[in-house]
Amino acid sequence: MVADTASAVEREPETGFKMGFYYGQSQPPPPDKEPGGCMEVLIISRAVFGILAVPLGIILGAILGLVLLFWLFSVHVLLGLLGIALVGAGVAYYARWERRRFGPGGR
Repeated sequence: MVADTASAVEREPETGFKMGFYYGQSQPPPPDKEPGGCMEVLIISRAVFGILAVPLGIILGAILGLVLLFWLFSVHVLLGLLGIALVGAGVAYYARWERRRFGPGGR
């Protein structure tokens, strides 16, 4: 019974060839000329880390700033308030710098 099934698969009158693992011909596709290697992985990894470096740096800086602010409040309330005042002064300085750079009406 198994031999009858195998011979039925070999005789495909419509297509004229045996059906193998791959659709169409029974031959695997030709191998790639250059297989991917370690250098290709390193280049892609460097590109991804280059794109993510600035956002991750901002997030880590904000988290460290919050930890520092909590630590200042745990030492003394006035030190914590001084930390908040420094953050506010930094934001005000950045806003003033932007206004001088682009002008009051934008560019």
